[in-house]
Amino acid sequence: MLNSQNFFKGQLKQMILEALQTEPMHGYLLMQSIGKQCMNIWKPTPGSLYPALEELKKEKLIGVKSLESKGRKKKVYAITGLGRKKARSLSESFFPPKLIELYKSKEFSKYSHEDFLHIFESIQSLFERELAEYRTSLLELAVLSRRGMLSAKQKKEFLNIFREFLEKVEKINFSAKIHAKK
Repeated sequence: MLNSQNFFKGQLKQMILEALQTEPMHGYLLMQSIGKQCMNIWKPTPGSLYPALEELKKEKLIGVKSLESKGRKKKVYAITGLGRKKARSLSESFFPPKLIELYKSKEFSKYSHEDFLHIFESIQSLFERELAEYRTSLLELAVLSRRGMLSAKQKKEFLNIFREFLEKVEKINFSAKIHAKK
C-alpha cells in the first residue's frame, strides 16, 4: 500500500508556498488547497502541515497572524516577500518539467491555455470521482514501477492494456467529431 505520508516528502513546504501565493489561509484551507494541487491523491495531515508551517515561519518565508472569528482564534498564514522569491525559484522544479515541455510542444500549441488546463482538470476529476476506488492501486503501480519492482511481463501487460484504452479513446474522439459536424 502507498504510504501517503512519504509520497510528497520534501515537497510540502514548496506546496505551502505555492498555495499562499494566491491568498493568506488558515491551516484547514491550506490542507484543502494542497490537496487540490495533488489532484486530491494526497492531503497533508495536521501532524505534517503545522511543523512545516513552523519551519517556514522560522525561515521568514511566511508570516502568521492570529484572528478571532465567531469566538474562535485562527492562525492565518501569509507568504512574505522572501517567501515569494523562494517560491519563484522553486516553481520550475515544482511543476514537472515534462508537463511544462508538453504544454510548450507543437502538439499542444494548437490548443488554448484553457483547453490545456481543462485536460488536467478532467484528469483530476477522474481521480476524484470515477477512478477514486482505483486511485491507490494506480499509485502503488507507479511506485512499484519507479522502484523497478515490476517484471518485464507485468510492464508489457500494463502497456497493452493502456494501448487498448487509448485506442478506445481515439474511437470516441472520432465518433464525437463526426457527430459534431452533423
